[in-house]
Amino acid sequence: MTDQRTETHGDVGKARRFIAFIGFALLLLSQILIASQPVNDAVVIPPFTGLAVAGMVLFLIGLAIPPTTFWQRFSTRPLFYDQVFWCLFAITFSILAAYGATLFQRNYLPVLSIWLMGTIGYLFVFANGGVSLDAIKETIRVNRAEILLLLAIMAVAVITRFYNLGQVPRVLDGDEGLVGLAAQSTVEGRLTNPFALWENFGALYLQVINMALRVFGATSFALRLVPAIGGVLAILSVYLFARQVGGTRIALIAAALLAMSHTHINFSRIASVAYIHGTWLAPLELYFLLSGLEKRQAWRTALSGILVAIQFSVYLTAQVIIGLVFIYMVIAFIFYRAWFKTVFRAVLAFWGGFLITILPEAVYISRNMNEFLNRLAQNGTFQSGWLDATIQSTGQPAATILFGRVVHAFMALIYYPAFDFYGSPVPMLTVVSSVLFLVGLGVSLLRVRLREYLLLNGYFWGATLSVGLFAIPPSADSYRMMMAFPAALVMCAIGLDQVLEIFGIGWQNSKKAYAFSVSVVLLGLLFLNGWTYFGDFAGQCRFGGNLAGRFASYLGSYVRTVESESPVYLLSDGQFFYGSHASTDFLSRLRPITNHPDPIDSLHAIKGETIIANPDRIKELEDWVRLNPGGEVHYVYDCKNTILMAYQVP
Repeated sequence: MTDQRTETHGDVGKARRFIAFIGFALLLLSQILIASQPVNDAVVIPPFTGLAVAGMVLFLIGLAIPPTTFWQRFSTRPLFYDQVFWCLFAITFSILAAYGATLFQRNYLPVLSIWLMGTIGYLFVFANGGVSLDAIKETIRVNRAEILLLLAIMAVAVITRFYNLGQVPRVLDGDEGLVGLAAQSTVEGRLTNPFALWENFGALYLQVINMALRVFGATSFALRLVPAIGGVLAILSVYLFARQVGGTRIALIAAALLAMSHTHINFSRIASVAYIHGTWLAPLELYFLLSGLEKRQAWRTALSGILVAIQFSVYLTAQVIIGLVFIYMVIAFIFYRAWFKTVFRAVLAFWGGFLITILPEAVYISRNMNEFLNRLAQNGTFQSGWLDATIQSTGQPAATILFGRVVHAFMALIYYPAFDFYGSPVPMLTVVSSVLFLVGLGVSLLRVRLREYLLLNGYFWGATLSVGLFAIPPSADSYRMMMAFPAALVMCAIGLDQVLEIFGIGWQNSKKAYAFSVSVVLLGLLFLNGWTYFGDFAGQCRFGGNLAGRFASYLGSYVRTVESESPVYLLSDGQFFYGSHASTDFLSRLRPITNHPDPIDSLHAIKGETIIANPDRIKELEDWVRLNPGGEVHYVYDCKNTILMAYQVP
């Protein structure tokens, strides 16, 4: 695609198109307004019908414009140029979507469709003829071996992320349950609006999860399906970004490292947090940005801006990316001014795509600022009061504390165990990967004057500084650093390439020795990472935060199997009780459970009712069953330990 466009003169079709578009926009507006009104059977002509009639008349007038000399000359004005028209199309549709989202809608799907059509219209500003099918075939033919290797790497990613997805990890943690319940609530209420926010999760993302729940049922597999898909897509995105930065070899190595990463596998298999989607959206956005600037193709940078804006409707990591892009462009303007002038149109295309696409989300945020700042208020270094409290308790200055936070975030990659939302005693990077990462980090810093390496360093350090300076608690660094993880693995690939080069077995010296060495390293890392996750972690019953969290998941799964007419009682205590974790409600489909903290003798259960004992009260229930035999007894095990006992009263 190119950015050049030849305008056709003397064609009344463009004037027809413009007037018909105004009519079409009025029709859309009228239907959005009509849909926002309550249905009243007594009303013969709904409100805003006149607007619809006006739109229809204008549309028909556009079709009926005669090919006279006046209209032919009128059509040659700049207002009717293709680029101007499609830009107007995109802006209009975005405004309509933003306005429609502020109104009550029985169904927001039309608003969402209008928004997406606007983004497509914006891309038409920079396209003239599309992509040649022959060019695609030729690219596949020339790069066939590379594509086959990439497909093999993605196959590994699919296997490691989808194998027994609903059972590994075998329990849902409390936050997964909350996400599942929030996703189910998108059917009605405020989260039906795709631009709404819940705990900084975008309602659009939650609605996609709910689609999986409705297709596959409210199961662990369905809840984790979208993160698993995101985990696989990340391989392709990192490959594209790394290829733009360092070439084919770096791209394939980086993609392989990500496919086999035990940390990335874990967060691809749980729905507790949405950082996994930053590992495919952010590299893809930066790939289109960098390739668009280097190739001077504005449609690429426009797509990058659109994707960043869409990410705001997924999770809060988009805030970091837009800040990174802004700083990158400021640095490029200052230090690469001559080059920056040549790509200025592509830069404008990025910001145009971002601003047009972000409009509906921005309007929602402006009207619901507390929701947008929710996480910062809870877990922000400054907003939560953590920094002031730490200054008072330690006596250290703010600069020292914040520097320590940045160091801690960095060390979460190579030193601190990945406990939060995981439970592994191993850091995000294994020993060998850590060495390669440190080498690659040093090489990337040495090459920072190259524009692609400037962006790579900005990607890594921007995410690291964001986590270290603005987020608490420190224990959460092990999963929040997923924002920087793709960049870290690209640096790992660069490090491996440079180690082999300095050892005399670089690609230019001996392709076979290089390929053999890389294969040995990657196979070793595949075994190590596979064992770390599937051997040392998945089978050890460590996921879920603590025993109470694991019990809550087992409780929900078991109660789901109990007959719906039968009341369920839980012998509870201060640690194990119904209501402690949302995973119970999600898995049980909101089945009522009655807590009974008193001795079991005070519970007057009748035939068909079910009594469940938590781990600390199993002995109590067993003794009671001996005095009241004849019912059905069930035990649930967590690895080798009994975590739940249930008894259906005869």
